[in-house]
Amino acid sequence: MIEANQSGIGTVSANTPEFRQVFISRVHEVVEGGYKRLRSGAYAKEEEPTITGELRKAMDSYLRDLVAPDWADYFSVHDDPPVDDGIHKGKSRNRIDIRIDSSTPRPGVTFSFEAKRLARGFAVGKYLGKEGLGAFLCGEYARNEDDAGMLGYMQDDDAAYWSGQIVRAIQKAPGAHEVTGTDWWRSHTFPRGPRHAFVSVHSRSVVGRPITIYHTLLVFCSDDEKQGNEE
Repeated sequence: MIEANQSGIGTVSANTPEFRQVFISRVHEVVEGGYKRLRSGAYAKEEEPTITGELRKAMDSYLRDLVAPDWADYFSVHDDPPVDDGIHKGKSRNRIDIRIDSSTPRPGVTFSFEAKRLARGFAVGKYLGKEGLGAFLCGEYARNEDDAGMLGYMQDDDAAYWSGQIVRAIQKAPGAHEVTGTDWWRSHTFPRGPRHAFVSVHSRSVVGRPITIYHTLLVFCSDDEKQGNEE
């Protein structure tokens, strides 16, 4: 059993699986808290950097709200921060779309998200490509971490459609996406997190350690489409 501390996470080492799962759950609670503060239908035609920037501000607002949970005091959200991977230096460092940090327990923990639009004209190839999921698989992002996240901004259709598109695309090239067997993809439920969440597991042979990816699909359809999407 994990004994709670001021952060609401626990007194165990940040390296334990139990701690990491609680942290990941908190991270996705922050995503959901920020998303609910947006009038998401207003972003049905916006580019990914615009949505990501507004989502980051909304997530920060959620954390700084007077009614936020106590653990929020230790969390911070960063938009487009450089990745310290020990390989690239200075301006040549890669930049992740969103990083969420917790300052406790020391030296702190982090979770990285890459975001992509999911809409007509922005098919899953970009979501899964070298600037999306592929950046995690080759170790450009989250090289020293065992998990990370993808944010899919659904600007039309729904989660059933887009999750199906993602799965079918990976199934066509399982080797390229480093998945094996039949249980590499599953739906996932966070207690207070986003409604549409999935998990995939990839061997990541180049890095020498597997990675678990949490896929969060957020509705950014027009208001009329969103209403139909959520019924």
